[in-house]
Parts: sequence; structure tokens; C-alpha cells
Amino acid sequence: MDVNALLHNMHAQILTLTTQLAELQANPPVATPSVEKKFNKKVEVVADPGTFEGDRAQFAKWWIKLQIWVKANWDAFADNFEVATVVLSQLKGPVAGRYAQVRLQECYTAGVWPTWDDLKVEIEKYFKLQAERDWAHQQIRSFKQGNMRTDDYITRFLALSIQGGLGNEHAVELLERNVNPCIAEQIYLQDTRNKNLALAAEEVQRVGRAMELYQMHQGGGSTTKNNVSQRRPGSSNHQNHSHGFKPFGLQPGQGAPMDIGAVQGGQMRRFKGNCYNCGQEGHMSRECRYGAQAAQQKITKGARRAN
Repeated sequence: MDVNALLHNMHAQILTLTTQLAELQANPPVATPSVEKKFNKKVEVVADPGTFEGDRAQFAKWWIKLQIWVKANWDAFADNFEVATVVLSQLKGPVAGRYAQVRLQECYTAGVWPTWDDLKVEIEKYFKLQAERDWAHQQIRSFKQGNMRTDDYITRFLALSIQGGLGNEHAVELLERNVNPCIAEQIYLQDTRNKNLALAAEEVQRVGRAMELYQMHQGGGSTTKNNVSQRRPGSSNHQNHSHGFKPFGLQPGQGAPMDIGAVQGGQMRRFKGNCYNCGQEGHMSRECRYGAQAAQQKITKGARRAN
């Protein structure tokens, strides 16, 4: 082996590579960044979510689309700077756009860019929670009780008041305004209003349950008079559930939907229980004509015996 020839060839190769490297450094080729190639390829699969213009009602829909879009294009982003600038640039409008402008300026000045996880928490805290509060505010203003059971209504009302971040005074005002008018009337007449939301809600439940229980007794199945169940002759209290509302499988506050006001102006519902005197349906014992006839016959017989 000719060592001198081998060294000569290696020297020539090194010289050639050095010359090529110098040329590349002096005239770098114009190349399409790999990031752009990956980005364009991904966008064909997942559509651009567009911009958020500040409409809080549309935030939830836009936000989930943006997160999917970022995840689909994740390999296209080199660092936190690229992710943050792309996401913040999607925020437009007087509120969202101003927020993005301020955050971009802060990050640029400090030279520190948030991670995607931190940025998600920040944006959700600023926009998502506010959007939910706005929705709850809108819902609770028009949330009337109507025929909804009192317990169900109070549960949903309190949930909306918490979600909407309502102040105590405002929440009490809306509760008094939106609860069934018959319940509100009784609370005013009994002078049991309360400025504390929790106590005001308890009072609404107390009155509402009582009125629902009354409607259950008037509406059918079983009635009570002086706390004694009306029942057929020979039947036991145990069989007819002397508590009055057990046959319905319900308790106060959990009964049938409210129909407060159905019994007004002296017009009572048609009695659906059984007469204590004759056992027939459709009337109470005090209205029983058979009972009246029997009583008259008893009086007549007594008078004859006296004579």
C-alpha cells in the first residue's frame, strides 16, 4: 500500500469538502422550512377554527375547535413562542384582541413565553368562566318556577346563582320575583321574608311543600279530616296509609308538579275519595245523601217510639 498516495487522496477530499462548505455558507440555498411543510399538511386534515371575536356565547365552541387544531398541528410548532403567538393571534375584537396584544407585549418584553398547558389555563380563566357566568346570569333572570316542584326549583335556582356569581341581595330579589306567585304571596302575608338567600330559599321550600301537600290531598287518592283518614267501612288505617300522602309514593316537596291556584274562588275539585258513610266514590260523608236519609229515618223512628 502506498501510504503517500493514500494521504494525498485524503488531503484532496478534505480540501473539496472544505470548499463546498465555504460555498454553502456564502450562498445558503433557499429552502422551505420543514415546519411550514408539516403545518400545511396538517391543516388539510383539521380545519382552521378561525378567530374569537369576543362573543362569549361562542367561546366554548371556538375554544374546543382551537385545542383540537393545535393538537393536530403540534409537530409543526418548534417551541412555546410559536404556540403562544399562533394562539394569541386568533383573539380579535376590542376585548379579546386587547388581551392578546397586552400578553404578547408582556411575553416579548420578558423574553419568556408560556407553555401550551399554562396558556390554556390562563385563557379559560379569563374567557371561559366569564362566559359561563354570563350564561347563568341570562338564565336565572327568566327562570320561573311555573309548575315545577319547589325542591327541584330551589336546587336549580341556587345552582344558577352560584354559577352566575350573583350577590345575595340580587339573588333574593330574583327568587321572590320568579317563584310561584302563590308561594310569594303567602310569604308576604306571613311576613316571613328574609334578606339572606339560604334562609329565603328554606322559607320558599317550607311554604311550597305545604301547598304541594295540600294539593295532593285535594287532587285525589286520599283526603284527611281532623288528621283522620277517610276510608271505607271495615278497612284499617294501616292499609289506607293514615299519613295521607303515602299512597302516592310521594312526600311534601317531592309530589306531583305544582298546580297552585287550581282551587280558588270557592270552586273545589271534585272529590275522588270514598264516602265514609256509604263507601261510594265521588263525595264526602258530609255530602252523602244516603247518610242524610239514614239519619232522618233514625230520627223518625225515635220520635215514633217516644209517642
